[in-house]
Amino acid sequence: MKKIIPILTMVVVLALIGVAGAVMGGGMMGGGFAMTNTGGFGMMNGMAGAPVVGDDGTAYLVSYNPAANPGTLPTSNSFESTITAVTPSGAVSSITLNGIASRPVVEGNVLAATASLPNFSNFNVLENLGSAAPSGQSMLYVVSLPLNGSQTPVGVSLDGRFASIPVIASNAIYVVTSDFGNGMMTGSGTFNMFNAMFPNYNFNGTGVAHSYLYIIGFDGHLVNKTTLQ
Repeated sequence: MKKIIPILTMVVVLALIGVAGAVMGGGMMGGGFAMTNTGGFGMMNGMAGAPVVGDDGTAYLVSYNPAANPGTLPTSNSFESTITAVTPSGAVSSITLNGIASRPVVEGNVLAATASLPNFSNFNVLENLGSAAPSGQSMLYVVSLPLNGSQTPVGVSLDGRFASIPVIASNAIYVVTSDFGNGMMTGSGTFNMFNAMFPNYNFNGTGVAHSYLYIIGFDGHLVNKTTLQ
């Protein structure tokens, strides 16, 4: 595999996502976890499953913290996600985003993931592949490696507040998104977390809530967007 150059344009961005061709399973967020009031590390204290390990042996872990004042409805200000890289020698670096970052896919010098309930100011948004208002969108993004705290991920926005891990197949990127917190995330532990934090919120969605399957070409164009529900 050729060495991947830094991310400069949307064409390069989606090509980088394309080379990160690994299919990860395990629910909407890709691995069960539980969130507590303290968040942080620990399998039952905010960490999302097992680490993802890059070719150089660096381990990438995702942890979550609820905001001090999460509000009465789930938004990007309700949660904070930290992607932490730990090298084989023990060096630690991280990047922190608002909202809920998925389990990443790592290949070479790129990390690809999605963000549910994202804060758009966390990203360099180069393409809007949805029609909903920002409050109804999620994000597909990439970060060049190694991680450092000053990076701004590059991404595309998608309709649907909750997004799956990106899957690479048939020379395209597949992402499922949804406005429905329940059902789409059953089995991942995410719905249980939301339900515990917001017991009076209807995660089944009402009114104009929908679910979508996005197919995105590596050159940045929208191949297809199908409304599933």
